[in-house]
This record gives sequence, C-alpha cells and structure tokens, in this order.
Amino acid sequence: MAVPFKYFFVIVSVTCIILAASIFGLNQNSNTRTITEVKSLLSTMAVGQLRESQKIEQDPKELVANLVSEVIKVQKNHGNDIRISYVFLNHAEKPTEKSHEIESVQFKIEQLNEEKEVRSQAEQRLSLNKVAN
Repeated sequence: MAVPFKYFFVIVSVTCIILAASIFGLNQNSNTRTITEVKSLLSTMAVGQLRESQKIEQDPKELVANLVSEVIKVQKNHGNDIRISYVFLNHAEKPTEKSHEIESVQFKIEQLNEEKEVRSQAEQRLSLNKVAN
C-alpha cells in the first residue's frame, strides 16, 4: 500500500522541479530576446546614420527613447515590472554624456516580481559607430 504513495511523491517532486525550471527559463528567454531585438534596432539606426555621413554624433535622448520603446514593445505582455539601466561609453570605455564622444551603450534589463526583487536580468554592450557583418 505504501508503494503507490512513494511513487506519487516522486512524480509530484519531479513535476515541481520541471515546472520551476520552465518558469525560470521563460523569464530568462524573454530578457534575452529583448536584448537581441534592441541590438538589431540600434544597429539598424547606426547603419542609417553611417549612410548619411561618415561623422556620427548620436543624440543620447533619441538612443534612450529607441531603447526603451523597443524594450516595452517586447516586454508589455509579460505582466511584470521591468527596470532598465544604461550608460553611454566613450572610446576609452568610460561613462560619458557628451554626444560627440559616445562610442557605445551598455544596458541592463531586469524583470521584477511583485516585491520589486529581480527575477531575471540580461546585459548587453552595443557599439554604435561600427557596422558588424
């Protein structure tokens, strides 16, 4: 009689582990997908500016607006709060706010739970003045 209960608890335990891993994987996947989409958006924008002129001066407000709008577009259906942190970097990889010095942007997207604790995060650095194949 105890044998069926033993198997029942094993099955329930395995199911709980699989369910928890799936939920964590989905959260991480959504952040990774957001990073990829923002990366393609910003590289497309940089290519357009490269075509206009060889001297590029990025408008930091425009970059932030594009980044935030793309993140919101991807994350809006998840129902969780998000936190976006970013910093503009110069040629020496030091933080800068001067538009003529901006070489890259590093940003981090964090998905928060109800208690405002980080559930998952993804971080990416993008070069804005170089075109990659």
